[in-house]
Amino acid sequence: MNKSNVSGFTLVELMIIISLIAILVTLSYPSYEAFMRRVHMEEAKASIMVKARDMERLYASKRTFTDSSSPATDPVDTEYFTIDFAPGSPKADSYEIIAKPKNPRETQALYYNSIGILSRCNASTMQDCEQY
Repeated sequence: MNKSNVSGFTLVELMIIISLIAILVTLSYPSYEAFMRRVHMEEAKASIMVKARDMERLYASKRTFTDSSSPATDPVDTEYFTIDFAPGSPKADSYEIIAKPKNPRETQALYYNSIGILSRCNASTMQDCEQY
């Protein structure tokens, strides 16, 4: 009797390994997606803080937040958010910065005002805000 020593994987063993990998990916993807949402929110927060710094510089030099010739009042597009400026009052002595998501499936937006309060709100209604 000749018995050959062939090593390798059988098709059943390979299918078991592929099934285990698929189960691991299925279980870990929601965590990855939540992590990426947090990363995108932190990027938007950083962009808002840069915009707020520019607004404060504008106010220090011009004593108003609504100078249309200043790039500080222009909207900023990031990869995942559109960050826009809005005057907070008719006297232009305050401002609001809103970071709205570009992805329609994203439900959270960031809102920052001139008093320094950063909130996370419902993106479609800007309601149900909580301090971020």
